[in-house]
Amino acid sequence: MKLFLPEEWEVKGHIRHTGIYQQGEDKDYVLLRLDTEGENPFHTLYHEYTHALLRLNFRSLPIWLNEGLAEFFGNSTLGDKEVKTGTIDSGHLYLLNQSKLIPIETLLEVGHDSPYYNEKDRASVFYAESWAVVHFLMMNPEARQKQLMKNFFAAYEKSGDQVEAARESFGDLKQFGKRIEAYARQSSFQIGLVKVASEAANKNLPTRSLSSAEALVLRGDFFAHHNRLDQAKTALEEAVKTEPNLAFAHQALGYYHYRRQETAEADEEMREAMKLGATDFVAPYYHGVLLLRNGGFEDEEIAETTQSLEKAIKINPQFAPAYEWLSQAYSRSPKTQVQAVNAAIQAVKLDPATLPYSINLTYLLINNNRFSEAHIMAKRIQAAVSPAEREMADTILRRLEQAEQQAANTSSGRALPSSLGNAPVPESATTAKAGGPPGPQSSQDMPVQLKYRVLAADGPISAADCSKKPEFFINVDIGKGPVSFHAADFAKISLTWADGTQEPTLDGCGRWRGRKVKVWFSATPGKEYAGEITKLFFY
Repeated sequence: MKLFLPEEWEVKGHIRHTGIYQQGEDKDYVLLRLDTEGENPFHTLYHEYTHALLRLNFRSLPIWLNEGLAEFFGNSTLGDKEVKTGTIDSGHLYLLNQSKLIPIETLLEVGHDSPYYNEKDRASVFYAESWAVVHFLMMNPEARQKQLMKNFFAAYEKSGDQVEAARESFGDLKQFGKRIEAYARQSSFQIGLVKVASEAANKNLPTRSLSSAEALVLRGDFFAHHNRLDQAKTALEEAVKTEPNLAFAHQALGYYHYRRQETAEADEEMREAMKLGATDFVAPYYHGVLLLRNGGFEDEEIAETTQSLEKAIKINPQFAPAYEWLSQAYSRSPKTQVQAVNAAIQAVKLDPATLPYSINLTYLLINNNRFSEAHIMAKRIQAAVSPAEREMADTILRRLEQAEQQAANTSSGRALPSSLGNAPVPESATTAKAGGPPGPQSSQDMPVQLKYRVLAADGPISAADCSKKPEFFINVDIGKGPVSFHAADFAKISLTWADGTQEPTLDGCGRWRGRKVKVWFSATPGKEYAGEITKLFFY
C-alpha cells in the first residue's frame, strides 16, 4: 500500500494499527503505527490523540500533567499481541541527565505564557521533566502502591490548587524533586504491558491506492488542522485543480477557509462537497455551523440549518459539537424548545468535560422552566476547579433563582422587580439616558443561550445612546422587556447587516430605534447593563 504523508514524514513500512479519533471543531487525528526501522515518526500524532482523550475525561488538567501523560502514552508501542506503555524516551533521558531540572513548585505552576512552556519545542526540560514525573507516578512500585496519582487527582479536584494538592499527595516538594531527579538518572525502568484481544489482530483489512489528488488533500488537510495554512492552501488548490470533482478536496478546502474565517468561501466549498456526494459528516456539519454563525433567523434558514446538522448527526452520532450547534438552532424557535434541550443533553452526555456544553444546557433548562433539572446542572458546574468557572456557576445560580422568583410572581400576578432597584419597572421607562445606560432593564428575563461563554439575544432596538462616542448603549426588546447592552468602542465590535438593510453607523445611531438586531455579548454581573457587546447583526 502506498502511504502519502507530509514531505518530512516519508517512511516505508507495514501498517500495524489504525484508529480514528474526531472530537472538536479543529481536531481530526488518524493514528497509524508502522513496523519501521528506527524512530517512529508517528509519535506526534499519538501524542495529540492522547491529549484529545485526556480532554474527554478531565475538564481541566495542569499543563505539566497534561503534557506528561501525553508524553508517557505517546511513547507506547502497539503490537499484534501486546501493547507496551511507558517505554523510555531516550531524548528525554539525555536531556534530564545533561540539564538542571526545574524546581517542582515551579514546574507545577507553569502556564501557557511561561518561558518554560513552548508547544513547538518538545525537546525542552519542561516536557522531559513532566514526562519523568508522570513516569514515576505511573510506574514506580512505591508510587503505585501509595496511589500517588489517584491521590493527587482527588486533592486537586477538591481544592483547585495543584501546589497544595501536590504537597498533600507527594509530601515535601523539595524532597519529591530530589526523588524525581534520582529516578530520571537511574539505569533501568519498568514499563507496562497490556495484552491485545485476538480480534484486534485481524489483518484482513481492505486496502487501495490513493490518487495523486487524494494524497494532496490528505497533506493539505493535515496542514490546515495544524494551522500551517500557507502550505495547506498550496496542496488543496492543486488537488482541486487536479481532480475538480473530488468531494473530499472541496471539503478540505472549505475547512481551510473556515480556519481563515472566510465564511462565504468556506460554505461555498462545503456546499460543493455535498453536491459532489460527500459521504461523511464534515460538510453538512460545517454548512450548518456557518449558516448559524452568519445569523440566519428566517424560518427557511433555520430549517436548512437544522436539516444539515441533523444529517451530520445521522452520519456521526458520537460527535458532540453537532448536537451543541443543533441545540442553538432549535432554541431560536419557541416551537422546538424541547428538541433544543434534548440536543444539549446529548452534547453533555457525549462530552461532559466541555463546560460550555453544560452551561448552555443549564440556560436552556432555565428558559424552559425546568428548574429542578437546572439546579442539578448548576451544582455540577459549581464543582468546577477554576475560580472563573466557579464565578460562572454562581452567576447561573443567581439567574436560576431570579427565574424561579419570576415564575412565582407571574403565577401570583405580582409585579416583577427591576434589576436596578426594588421599585417596579414603569412600562414607559424605555428611553435612553444621556451619559448612562438606556432605561431600566430586567436582565433576569433574557432568553439567552450560552456558547463558549458568550451570550446572545435578539429583538428590536427600543432605545440607543451614542452621546459618548465611540462608547454607546442600546436597549433591545427581547419580548419580556427591554435589556441594556454596552460597547466601549463601536469600532472594535464585529458589525454585520443583512442584504437590503441600511448599513448601521455610529453617527446614525439615533435612527437605530425599531431596527431588529442580534447581539452577542459577555455577561457583566454587577453592572447597570446586562452585557458587553462583542458582535451585532442588523436584519
